[in-house]
This record gives sequence, structure tokens and C-alpha cells, in this order.
Amino acid sequence: MKLSLTSVMLPRWDLETTFKKLEEHGYEGLELRCRYNDPHAELSNWGRHLTDVSPDNIVDKAAQIRDLSNQTGIRVCTLASNFTYDRTDIIEKIFKGARAIDSDNPPLIRVGAQSHDRQAPYIPQFLKARASFADLVEMARDYYEIHVGTIAVSASRTIALLENLDPNHIGAIWDVPNMIRVGLEDSKMGLELLGPYLAHVHIGNATPVQTQRDETGSMQWQWDFSDLREGMADIPQIIQDLKDVGYRGYISLEEFGPGDDEEKISSQGKYLKSLIN
Repeated sequence: MKLSLTSVMLPRWDLETTFKKLEEHGYEGLELRCRYNDPHAELSNWGRHLTDVSPDNIVDKAAQIRDLSNQTGIRVCTLASNFTYDRTDIIEKIFKGARAIDSDNPPLIRVGAQSHDRQAPYIPQFLKARASFADLVEMARDYYEIHVGTIAVSASRTIALLENLDPNHIGAIWDVPNMIRVGLEDSKMGLELLGPYLAHVHIGNATPVQTQRDETGSMQWQWDFSDLREGMADIPQIIQDLKDVGYRGYISLEEFGPGDDEEKISSQGKYLKSLIN
């Protein structure tokens, strides 16, 4: 297994800083954010980023990304887009960017499904998503993220979504921070279910926090990102389970909580390395 990090958690670092800091702290891969960047927005995880890599400029920036990768040894393993399968025009731009970065072994590309509409029947939504992902297999290599709020929020539902599609061209991100919010199923079971569709891993942790009571008096809760050693997910067990199923890909840190960026990538990276090794 190789240690990676998503640049979605690093809005204040430009491309050069991102690559050099990851090299300094012992990372091997980078999951590079590729989204439209509002130049007037505040710097934030979900807002403006100094890396400023988007579907419209990624081909132009590919040479700089490739040079920084060669200098530091940090491979761009993934492009973290936020587009759903119906935006084929944008997805094709990102595919071209991936090939421009590395024509022999282009980064994987995150492609999402629509959110689950609880006011509409589930099965038609699921079948529509399955048909759309089958079409994407014909375009290029991509993968589906197991994400809270979508039509497949667990490994069990995701394997039903991807089953019989070519695992050489589509796979799943096994995303701990998202799955923990809907009830993380047994990690060994979920990983074994995904089998050859396990393409990438997002690692992070979270804790439930009380907020306020609603008009009925029921307590409302939210999930806050936490240190890997302090949340609800059993990270050492998860790393062991990944080893046991023979996973050899990238584990990408996601930590969107408060704190100093460099301290987080340093301490969390060291912890993950100690478990991996």
C-alpha cells in the first residue's frame, strides 16, 4: 500500500508547495483536486484553491504537474473531480487532462452518482445510475466513490451497482469518512465484496457531535472530522483488513477538520505509515 493525500484538504497551498511538502513528509501519491475555482471565493476545502486545477485548464497545467511529479517522486494517482456521470462533456476534459499528465498510466478519475432522492422510488434511480456507469466504461477508466447521500452508500450497494461491469475500466473508492456517517459495515466483509472493483481508498475518521433539538424535541447530530486515532472508525483494523485482502493501491488521507495543514499531514501521515509498515 502507498500513502497518498487529497489536495481538497489543502486550499492554501499552490501546486509546487503541495508536491514538495508531500515529498518532505514521506507521501508517495497525490489525489489532485480538479474542479472549477471561483476566483472571488474564500480559500476553503470546498471553495477557492491556490492550486487552481480545473477541467478547463488541466491540459495546460499538465506539464507543470508532470515536472513537479518527476522532481519529487510524488505520483498523481487520482484526479478528485466533483462531477456526476451525466456531465460527460466535463468528464471527457478531465480524461484528456489525465492522459496529458501521464499517457502511459493516467490517474484515476472520480466520477459520482446522483444523490438519492428520498421522495422518489429507489430502484429506478439505481437502475439509471447503473446504466450510466455502463456507458462511462466505454469512455475511459474511472471509478465510483462510496459517498453518503448517493444511491450506493456501502460496499454492499456499490458491488450491486458495478457488478458485471469491466473492473479494468471502472472501480470503487472505499471511502471511510463517508461510510462512517451512514453506518460503516464490517470492513473486511465490505472489502471482500468489492474484490477487483476496489480501486482506491479514502482514509479518515469522525466523531458524532450533538447540535440542538428540533421542533419535536429530538436531538440533532452532526459528524465532525477528527484525528485518525480519535474517531469512531477502527483505523488499525481497517489497515489490517486492507492488507489481508491484498490491497496494493493508494490510501488517500482525508482530514477536513480545523488545525494547521502541515501538522496534520505530518502527524497523520506518520501514524498511517506506522500501520502500513
